[in-house]
Amino acid sequence: MADDPALDEIQDNTREAGQRLRASLNLMHSQGMLDNANYRELTTRLSKALAMVEASYLEARRRREILLPSTIEPQQ
Repeated sequence: MADDPALDEIQDNTREAGQRLRASLNLMHSQGMLDNANYRELTTRLSKALAMVEASYLEARRRREILLPSTIEPQQ
C-alpha cells in the first residue's frame, strides 16, 4: 500500500521535529529564558508547535495501526 512508507516517514519526521522543539525549550529553560517577558511569545509558539507535532505523530501512528494492525509493536 502506498500509504505505508509515507506514514513511516511522517512518523520519523514528526518524531525528529518533536525532539528538536523539546531541545529548544530545554535550552531556553537552561538559559532562564522561559520566564523572561521578552521571550514569552517565542516560548508559547514553541510549546504550541510541540503540541501540534506530537498530535500529528500520534495521528500518523493511529492511521498506520489501522492499515497494519498486526505489524505494530507495542510500546513499553
